[in-house]
Amino acid sequence: MADMPLHMNLSVAKPLLLPLALAGLFITPAQAQSVPKDYRNWSVSCSNIKTCTAISISGLNEMGVGARPRGVAVDTEMGWLWVELEAGPSAKPKIIYSGLYESSQTSNKEGSLRIVGRDGRPLANGVFVLTAHESGASQLRSADVDRFIAVAKSGQAVVYSSGTSRTVQSFASLSGFVAALRAVEALQGRTGTAAAWVDVGKLARERVPPAPAAPRVSALAFTKLSSRTTIPKLMSDRRKAECDDSDRLDPGGQGIEGFNLGKGRTLWAIPCGAGAYNMWSKFYLQTSSAKLEPYRFFTPEPVADEEDANSLVNVSIEPETGQISAFSKGRGIGDCGSAQTYTWDGTNFVLTSLIEMNACSGLMPDFWPVRIKTEVVAPIKSKR
Repeated sequence: MADMPLHMNLSVAKPLLLPLALAGLFITPAQAQSVPKDYRNWSVSCSNIKTCTAISISGLNEMGVGARPRGVAVDTEMGWLWVELEAGPSAKPKIIYSGLYESSQTSNKEGSLRIVGRDGRPLANGVFVLTAHESGASQLRSADVDRFIAVAKSGQAVVYSSGTSRTVQSFASLSGFVAALRAVEALQGRTGTAAAWVDVGKLARERVPPAPAAPRVSALAFTKLSSRTTIPKLMSDRRKAECDDSDRLDPGGQGIEGFNLGKGRTLWAIPCGAGAYNMWSKFYLQTSSAKLEPYRFFTPEPVADEEDANSLVNVSIEPETGQISAFSKGRGIGDCGSAQTYTWDGTNFVLTSLIEMNACSGLMPDFWPVRIKTEVVAPIKSKR
């Protein structure tokens, strides 16, 4: 796979409730969430519990950058601005900024942000002190959040200076910021209330709906089959027919793993391909000596190719916790892509966690928007 940014708008998938042996697709009504959407230089993504993340994507995303603010040198670094807004009438936005390609890099994190207008000059009340965030980025003080949003609605960009310096070291665009906030307000039910930041109205703050409770899933452990287990011919035939890279990647099928799910069900995982920084596996469910079907994992949007519906990338399987995790990089640095966890509940592998960043903007996974959040109850450990 070439080292190219991942950036796309996805369509909404219709929830499917199908038997495990047929498809492996399962989603509860409480897991419905919005599709990520871009507003000029900003992207908005909201989770199933209506926590929304708005991110400037005009930084290091290689997707084309608008003009730098007036007075800012052409070689000035581009950063990212990250705004998280939980649902509910009393929620307070969290705002984080980083002018670094990777937030984990060491640098002076205490500094200032200035909101500038079209003329490149700071707007009135548009200077803000930043404090160091545990991630390595910089955070706006909670007491300044409302003022920041009020001023930023009229701004063109934010410019960052470290420490007490006035030299501009990086910037992020505010083009699309208002539209992004307006979209969040609409989804969270803030529009027309005192709890809005853009479309403020006369309705009481208490009219805003509370945040939905996170769905609860009880995980069940399963067991890994011994490496001495004979691989069924049905499985070997599938490998040869559907994994073009199987012989090169996994000579002799030595990497095939089987997992006992109970009640005569076996899940098989086959190494099936590899790129520069991604390796993918295909999964199959065996329910009898003569029946083997692809196990299709649920995704909020349809996969591009139905033949990939039973594939996961960079897989980690933990039978003792009942979970399968995957991490798909959009490019080698790992600043875009998706990471998800599927939890075995005794009937299905339910999608219980999903974070996703479509634009390669320099954000590491700690800041990727959460699209699905679930409370997972760990399996009860058996007494020995």
